[in-house]
Amino acid sequence: MMNCYLPLEITAEYGKIGGNLNQIARCLNEYGVPYNALSKEVRAALSELAALKFEVLQKVGEAIGNIQTYQL
Repeated sequence: MMNCYLPLEITAEYGKIGGNLNQIARCLNEYGVPYNALSKEVRAALSELAALKFEVLQKVGEAIGNIQTYQL
């Protein structure tokens, strides 16, 4: 039987990582030109992280039979 708490803990960690990436991107934007490219990379990573989090929630929802787990 699948441990449903583990995937939910993972998605919570994704949220923490996403928050950290947002803070990094915000700081990079404040410093301007030298960090614009890096800021774009951080924002792209944040987008990929959000997609991964959604995918995990979708799989958990399918595994436990609850599609509301991942509906936005």
